[in-house]
Amino acid sequence: MVQKSKYVALKNYVPMGLPSEDDFVIKEQEIDLSNNNDVLVDNLWLSVDPYMRARMTEKKNYKEPFVIGEPMEGAAIGIVKKTNSNIFEVGDYVLSNYGWRDKFVNADNNLSKIKPNNFTLQSYLGPLGMTGQTAYTGLFKIGKLKKNQTVLVSAAGGSVGSLVCQIAKLHGCKVVASTGSDEKVDWLKNELNVDHAFNYKKTDNLVIKLKEIMPDGFDLYFDNVGGDFLEAAIFRMKNYGRIVICGRISQMNSTKTPEGLKNIAHVLVKRLTIKGFLIFDHENDSENFQNDMSEWLRNKKIVSKETIYEGLSKAPKAFVDLLNGKNTGKMLVKI
Repeated sequence: MVQKSKYVALKNYVPMGLPSEDDFVIKEQEIDLSNNNDVLVDNLWLSVDPYMRARMTEKKNYKEPFVIGEPMEGAAIGIVKKTNSNIFEVGDYVLSNYGWRDKFVNADNNLSKIKPNNFTLQSYLGPLGMTGQTAYTGLFKIGKLKKNQTVLVSAAGGSVGSLVCQIAKLHGCKVVASTGSDEKVDWLKNELNVDHAFNYKKTDNLVIKLKEIMPDGFDLYFDNVGGDFLEAAIFRMKNYGRIVICGRISQMNSTKTPEGLKNIAHVLVKRLTIKGFLIFDHENDSENFQNDMSEWLRNKKIVSKETIYEGLSKAPKAFVDLLNGKNTGKMLVKI
C-alpha cells in the first residue's frame, strides 16, 4: 500500500552566515514496501545537531552535502508500523539516520533495534547516542583525561558540552564552563555543579577572564566553537596541555573568511597537543561508552536536559535556534 511521507528539504545552500527557516521547505513523497527486507517506520523523535550545518554548503567536507529538494538526514528514533523483514516486528523501536521526515521505508540492515531498558527513547539520541559518545570519546580517547585535572569546556550549555562537564566532574576534575546566557550559567553551576561558569558574551577579554578563573592554566580544553575562544584557550593552557577539537560552530556561521590562529608560537613553546576528531570514525567502538553511560544514568550521576520542539514543521526552527544557542542540553524534535 502506497503512503505519503512528509519531509524537510533544503531549498538552497548557505555557504556563509546563519541559515534561516526560509532556507528549508516541507515536501511530500510516496513510499511503499517493495522489497522483502523493507520496513515502514513512523518517526517519533528527531535529532538536530551542529554538524548538519557543514552539510548545507557545497564545499567538500567529511559528510556529503544535503541534496537540494531531497529529504535531509539525521539521527531519529521511530516505531515499526509494517515489515517485510525477518529481523523486525511491528512495534519495535529503531534508531536510524532517516530523520527530518515523519515516516520512511528502508531496508532492515539500515536500522538498529532499541530496547529502552527503563531509559527514555530520546536518550538514545542524547546521552546514550551520538551526543554522549562524542563527549565520552573526546574526553578519554582523544583528550586522555586523567583524574584531578583542570578542564575548560566551551558551549558547555549544549548537548555535548554539558555531558563533557559532568563526565569530567565524575573523574574529580575542576571544570570551567563557558556558555552564552545567564540562565545556562545558573544551570551549569547549580545543577551540574561545575567549579566555575561564565557568560562569554559578557566578557571583554577572554584571556584575562580565563587567567582570573584558573591562574595556573588548564590541562585540557574541549573545544566546541573554534575561533577567538580557541585562541584565548591556547594562551591559558599548561605546558603539555591537550586541546580536543570537537566543533567550530563560531566559524561555520561566520559572514567572512576566518583568520588563522595568531598565537601558534604558544603551541610550540608549551608543547601542546591539538587533535580533532569525528565521532563517525568511532561508531564501532562504543561498548565501554554504553556500559559507563548506562550506569551513570541509572545512578543519576549524569543529568540530561532537553529542549523540545513539537511537529516536523518545527524542525527548521529547531535547527536555526540551535545554531543561535537557544537550546539548553539536547535539541530534539518530537513528531
